[in-house]
Amino acid sequence: MNNADQLVHFAWLVPLYGALAALLSLPWALGLVKGQKPPAYAGLVLIGLGFIHSLFALVGTIQNPEPVTLSLRWLTAGDVALDFSLLFTPLTVGMLSLVTGVSFLVQVYSLGYMRDEPGLPRYYGLLNFFTAAMLGLVVSNNLIVTYGCWELMGLCSYLLVGFWFAKPSASAAARKAFMTTRVGDFLLLIGIVVLYVNAGTLDFTALGAWAEEAQLAPGFATLLTLLLFAGPVGKSAQFPLHVWLPDAMEGPTPVSALIHAATMVAAGVFLVVKLEPVIALSPLTMGVIAWTGAITALGAALIATVQNDIKRVLAYSTISQLGYMFMALGVGHPEAAVFHLFTHAFFKAMLFLGSGSVIHGMHEAEHTTHGHLDCQDMQNMGGLFQKMPVTGLTFGVGVLSIAGVFPLAGFWSKDSVLHALSESPSSLGVYSIALITAALTAFYMSRQFLLTFTGKARTPEAGMVHESPMVMSLPLVILMVPSVLAGYLGNLWFAKEELALSVAALSTGAVVIGFTASFLLYVMNLPVIGLQRTFAPVLQALENRLYIDELYERTVVSGLAGIGVTVAWFDKNLVDGFVNLVSAFFLAGSQIFKYVETGKTQFYLLIVITSVVTLGFIVSLSMAGT
Repeated sequence: MNNADQLVHFAWLVPLYGALAALLSLPWALGLVKGQKPPAYAGLVLIGLGFIHSLFALVGTIQNPEPVTLSLRWLTAGDVALDFSLLFTPLTVGMLSLVTGVSFLVQVYSLGYMRDEPGLPRYYGLLNFFTAAMLGLVVSNNLIVTYGCWELMGLCSYLLVGFWFAKPSASAAARKAFMTTRVGDFLLLIGIVVLYVNAGTLDFTALGAWAEEAQLAPGFATLLTLLLFAGPVGKSAQFPLHVWLPDAMEGPTPVSALIHAATMVAAGVFLVVKLEPVIALSPLTMGVIAWTGAITALGAALIATVQNDIKRVLAYSTISQLGYMFMALGVGHPEAAVFHLFTHAFFKAMLFLGSGSVIHGMHEAEHTTHGHLDCQDMQNMGGLFQKMPVTGLTFGVGVLSIAGVFPLAGFWSKDSVLHALSESPSSLGVYSIALITAALTAFYMSRQFLLTFTGKARTPEAGMVHESPMVMSLPLVILMVPSVLAGYLGNLWFAKEELALSVAALSTGAVVIGFTASFLLYVMNLPVIGLQRTFAPVLQALENRLYIDELYERTVVSGLAGIGVTVAWFDKNLVDGFVNLVSAFFLAGSQIFKYVETGKTQFYLLIVITSVVTLGFIVSLSMAGT
């Protein structure tokens, strides 16, 4: 075994780097040891080592792409035998490199963004635990291990979104994220149990072999695969469980970058890729996946066009781009979905960190003016490019990449998805929606750039901002490189085919339309008052996020609250009432019969004689009656 093979076999250590960093932060997070920076530096060192290990292991898997499986018997109970198994392939090891690399840059960036945060040890501990959970999910070859890591990520996201728990909106957003994803997770757990009962295994490699020979009734196959798909719908914020992700912007911006680029939302896509042979058993479910992605992508893109919060625009763009990935999965092209996941991680991390740089600059300017400005509202910005050239340049590259401008990374991966959709005769509607979404993406992302970085400063604070420190700017510059070049590498690894020129032409045309509309509205100030009046109800609906949150508030939330009130009344008045009635009955009886206990023998004899005479009288009457 050469050194490269050894690094692959020892790649199981990579998730442990993050877990160890999280454990090391505990004494500081619990206040047992004073200090803020040691856990941060420990996390940087360990995640950095994990990234280096992952890169060397990736080289080893490329040289020898044969899968490496590590397995340990975990549980045996009668006929049930569960293994703790890990799988290392070029895909999983490549994801290890992606997750550790993005996490490392986010942690470097956090040294500047969170430098004055008193809870820094807790922050870095949770960040590393979050990373470790995602790494465990990536390399797991068993649905039970995957589900365990899946739930750990849910816990970490809850704690990180609600990091500033004293802020009511942050704690509410954390609860919303946790409860919404629980819906999908519960259905996924049911699907895992049903799958095990029928397949007799939960190992992904064995499930792939089982799926090739499985003969399931169409209805049952659809039910099973929809249950398995429900988990990714929640984790990857797809309609109708997408509502948690925009509110999750209440957490620190570096957390948003990690969630959107390389951890939580990517987990849903990755799980569907792993379960692709099983899910393919139901053509109906495949169609549901494609149309779920299409509806989500279009709806999120439409809502993003009217958002003014710089982070919410990016949140809805993530939901929309995840929709692209699910469209590709639904038409049986997981390689295109993984390709877009791969490139999206780089430019979305860069965009979120860039938005954090802008927010950081606005906050510092606000402190100087002692104002009370919404530092995330793009309407309060403008003209920031001159003040923040590094942030502006990297953000602009991210906008061009996510819009799919040739030859940036997003062009290759997005067109790979569109090419996959164009090849499926049954997905013409999905393909059309994907093209419309491409135009909308170019529109709302260029709108975001124009409102934030061009024109004149619209507030005194916007005129006083300055570039972020090197510790925040350097990760942006580093991420800009793969945001430009990753498409070439990914095209060799994932697509492995020539993209159709007609598809590229259509997608480029859609991008041009989106950019042109944005330029006319926000640079040329084209008068559109008449259009605004005509489409006022539509704009209002989009500003209110298509009233989906309100619908859930009035149905699910209010319904559950009503059920809770009813159950509380039943418990208090019927259950407790019955118990209280029984106790009152015996209390009253004891109050009456306590007078019988006199302690006088002659009184007890009188009661016995009276009882015998009465009993004899009753018996004689009954005998006389017969």
